Amino acid sequence: MRQINTYGDMRGRIAFKEDFRNPVHALQNLHLQPSYLTLARARYAINRSTSTAHLRQCRRALHNRKLHVNHPPKDAYKVFETTLPVVERSDCFGPYTGAVYLYSDWSRALQEYLDVSQKPDTLEGYIDLCSRRSAQTKMYMEMCVALHAWRKEYAEAQNLVKDVNTKFSKGLATREGLNFWDMMNTPTYSLLMKQKNASLEEIQYLDYKTLEAAIAAELVKVVESRSRRAHEAGYSTCRRAVEKHYNRLRALKQETPLPSLPSFRGLPTIRQIQQSVGQSEKEVDTSLQSQPIQTLVHSELAKFHLEAKNSLAAILGFQNWKSPSSRKLHPADRLTARFQCRTCHRVEAKYKDFGSLDYAGAIMHSCSVTLDKSIPQRPFKAARFEKDTKAIAAISSLLEACDISEDEKGSHELLSAIGPRVLCLSCDAQIILEPLDVIGHSHRHESMSLAILPQDEASKILGDHPLSHGLTARLTSKGKISLEMRKLKVYMCRHCMQVKPKIMSIPTTGMAAETTSGNTLSTSTPAAITKTNISINIDDSVPTTDTHLKAVADTAIRKVHSPAAKPCRKPATYIFDGLRSHLKELHKIGSVRDEDFICTQELQWPKK
Repeated sequence: MRQINTYGDMRGRIAFKEDFRNPVHALQNLHLQPSYLTLARARYAINRSTSTAHLRQCRRALHNRKLHVNHPPKDAYKVFETTLPVVERSDCFGPYTGAVYLYSDWSRALQEYLDVSQKPDTLEGYIDLCSRRSAQTKMYMEMCVALHAWRKEYAEAQNLVKDVNTKFSKGLATREGLNFWDMMNTPTYSLLMKQKNASLEEIQYLDYKTLEAAIAAELVKVVESRSRRAHEAGYSTCRRAVEKHYNRLRALKQETPLPSLPSFRGLPTIRQIQQSVGQSEKEVDTSLQSQPIQTLVHSELAKFHLEAKNSLAAILGFQNWKSPSSRKLHPADRLTARFQCRTCHRVEAKYKDFGSLDYAGAIMHSCSVTLDKSIPQRPFKAARFEKDTKAIAAISSLLEACDISEDEKGSHELLSAIGPRVLCLSCDAQIILEPLDVIGHSHRHESMSLAILPQDEASKILGDHPLSHGLTARLTSKGKISLEMRKLKVYMCRHCMQVKPKIMSIPTTGMAAETTSGNTLSTSTPAAITKTNISINIDDSVPTTDTHLKAVADTAIRKVHSPAAKPCRKPATYIFDGLRSHLKELHKIGSVRDEDFICTQELQWPKK
């Protein structure tokens, strides 16, 4: 065979990694192997075949592409046959009786012979050259046989030395009180083991004593690393159990409202349980559901809520608020308690329509990840929040107009019972709002003015299309159905339809009356406002308590002349994305809300 090529040997080693997995791949990569490995690799690949058909395929591929079988031999070829390396045994590749050569060697030698045969004057020199090559090939083949024999003896001796050194290492580890595999995996001892095995030398105790300090230091690192990994695994297990318990409390609506998960982890009992790394996840979960732990967590949550409410109340201007009455709402629980995050200035999807957070939203808030930076999830801290001035001013005006005390228990239910009768006086059109929609709508105006209309007046403005609460959220959600609904051309702009009439009288409702001209609302003179002008229409769903009746009567619209709103031109219909563009360009409204549009047909949403 040809002389060993170092570069080819390196490429052969790389290709040989694939031989263990794919015999056909090995045959395809035979050109990468050095010549002294080629046939051995091919034979190995064939033996790796798992079926008779596959074995036959591999043999055929090897025979057709890489081997040449010279049977029966021709006398003319005897001139150069002895110059080629030959397989000593041909039966390993099939039922061959002739000599087996590499196809590339045979083709090169045959072509050289044919070229010389055309020139009789060079034939004698070619025969002499073949004689010298034959002698070299014979010496080379003898060297290969000797090399193979040496390699076999070396491998046997190396295996024997490996066994001896491994046995010595096990005894050494037992004698020194060390973990055998830890010692074997230390860089110092593993290198010593490799060097001794390669040089066929046995490890002596003196060799270990020389390197004992380095091996001991590395073993300490191994033990510490294993201990850290075990602690981290146990800590992660406890954290998963705590998160599972937290999600269970949320699903069952226990301990409502719950703080965010980082704040929940910060409770003393929960923090202590998370550090009990010796327990399994099931044991931790059982412990969390036990009655003593639930009692402790309940008391700690009560303490957390008290501190959180007091700190948020201080932001609202109620420093050290206390009240002996159980009928008074804490400032943080009132409708006028609205907060915004100083860090991310965002709200969760639940509060998207409001644009700000109430107490429950504030303690549950987790800062969103922005495009330019990742904000770590941290426990609740009141200093990260500020009050939503616009929303607080608007909802305070609404409560005052309805004669509902903000610190009265049940104020939320009383305000919601008003229904869609709130008229925004700051909009260019007659936009009717649900009472709680005032919170989100207030962010459109620097100073929002509003009034409460009788039910029939509000219904007249809304026409045949009442407010569809939550429709915007469903249309802007992800999913194919929402996308299909947005493509329907069934949406119309309320700002174009519900234009203001030229003459209309409204109450001041505790606010300064605004007098405008043109296509806007104008207040009547004080002389025109009398008790006979009051128009009251109380819906059956509205509470009929004396307090509430007085609120509606005192704040009802004083009407002089209020024709139904008529559009200047026939309103156009849009797809939802077209409606958004229309609102942004014509009415300068960037965020679409439920009160901004109507849907001319009932959308068929899939049932949940």
